[in-house]
Amino acid sequence: MSDIKLYADLYDNALTEKEGDCVARPRINGTLYNADIARRIVEKRTEYRPETIENILKMADDEKSIAIASGMSVVDGVGQYLVQIKGAFARATDPFDPKIHSLVVSYVSGKTLRKRLLETVVETNGAATVGPVIGGITDSSTGKDDGTFTPGMPIVVGGSNIKIVGSNEANGFYFIPAAQDGTTVKAAVIVHNNPSQLTVMVPANLPAGDYYISITTQYGRTANVKEPRTYKFPVLLSTNTGGGGDDDDRPVIE
Repeated sequence: MSDIKLYADLYDNALTEKEGDCVARPRINGTLYNADIARRIVEKRTEYRPETIENILKMADDEKSIAIASGMSVVDGVGQYLVQIKGAFARATDPFDPKIHSLVVSYVSGKTLRKRLLETVVETNGAATVGPVIGGITDSSTGKDDGTFTPGMPIVVGGSNIKIVGSNEANGFYFIPAAQDGTTVKAAVIVHNNPSQLTVMVPANLPAGDYYISITTQYGRTANVKEPRTYKFPVLLSTNTGGGGDDDDRPVIE
């Protein structure tokens, strides 16, 4: 039996009227950076130092990124990557306008990843406790939903059961630094507070860098729950003021 296991929780399927049918959501249980991958490789099968492997991985990332941005198709064991242009051109003579157009990357899983997915054992954990779930964010100042946001400006957060209510002090919206030595910041201002959408003011003094966001609330569909429930959005986000540095591993894939 494969030692690759994926755990999933089952949620009510809101897209159908059939009673009892569910959809599965994988449990995202962490984030790997090049340093973590290098350490894993060393632990398994190589005499190379983890610092050497990490450096090679970073160089590979840089060369792949340059190639993709230059219009080349890059294929590795994880997938095939192709740059694409979003946005319409009114005339054939119009230039590329960053205010209207943007570059994104399309992705198709590669041979090695497809093999691992076939080997994966999926274990479902039954009906999930229906708490808050964040689906994504949009930066109101730029209109972008590419995982970037602007300190001092509002973001629109979509999801389900995300209305922040209850008397517990833990309730709120949080920005959690990816760096281990960072300090979690609680948003002071929630402009709009609805079950399916929040408008949150990003603190103006939030340091540039990479962040996760999380929400803690006692909201329930029929009645507030006694204990707060927390959901941490698994996608790594970043300030768009130059933060992120060399460890910004947030692919914009469509």
